[in-house]
Amino acid sequence: MRKFVFKSFFYLGLVLVVANILAFVGLRILRNSDFFKTTYLVHNFAPGQAFDLTVFGSSRSLAAIDTKEIGEKLGGSAINFSMDYTALPSSLLMLQLFYNQGYNSDYVVISIDLPDFEESKSVVSENDHRFLPFVYDSDVRDYFYNYEDGLVKPLYSSKYFPVAGFAYYNMELLAPTIQALIKPTYKYRFDELGNYEYPEYLAQSEMPKPRYFDTSLRNPVLRQIKALAKENGSELIIYIAPYLRDDITVASDTPYTVINHSRLINEPKYFSDYIHVVTSGKRLATAAFVEDLNSLITEK
Repeated sequence: MRKFVFKSFFYLGLVLVVANILAFVGLRILRNSDFFKTTYLVHNFAPGQAFDLTVFGSSRSLAAIDTKEIGEKLGGSAINFSMDYTALPSSLLMLQLFYNQGYNSDYVVISIDLPDFEESKSVVSENDHRFLPFVYDSDVRDYFYNYEDGLVKPLYSSKYFPVAGFAYYNMELLAPTIQALIKPTYKYRFDELGNYEYPEYLAQSEMPKPRYFDTSLRNPVLRQIKALAKENGSELIIYIAPYLRDDITVASDTPYTVINHSRLINEPKYFSDYIHVVTSGKRLATAAFVEDLNSLITEK
């Protein structure tokens, strides 16, 4: 019996060692690929890369802002680092990751959504596992520690046991790792400038009853973002992308430069749902953004 128990523990330990080695290799494969927006940001540009404009946010700014068109209109470089199913704390982490690579940007656009106007929930966002390849970086590790809920924190624990993250997010990580191994340059739902569009066939047909909100943008995370941008010589612009039903009024005494396009588009045919525009809506949103950005630049 003692021999059986010993062998059981031995083989269990061996399996765990092998699993952790494979998970560590998997994270390295992902880190060196273009599959996630996070990994694309880190390794795809030269050290000291300077951009004219960068966009950070959720799927709303991913759907609404076309950085290729912005770059062409402004005659500079623009790229969209927004990620779907993320909140404002994820944008802060993405911006930290951006500056940590030695990159810089004249203008940093932070897209903010209704749930993050005044405060943000202290929980990881649905797609924050995309930061897992950088769990050994202090900013990412601290983020997982502070925002991951529960006694067992698989993302944070991956610093010590890489298999923890793979075991918990197996569907979200295993297939991307295989894809990244086969084709490291594959980009998941974004192009070389970080753009993605929601197709026209998703267009809505009915206008919902409007909702009205006032905000002073008091979220402490925004203050951290502002300080980080200032420290790195970037001018911060807060962007509120179009909503189909929500009318947002931003207080005049807010300490931020704000482009508020919440009521820019009032026809359901330009939206895939209440919060995302389709391709035709993206053209309208981008054109309006370029116009307002030009006005801000001219006023300087």
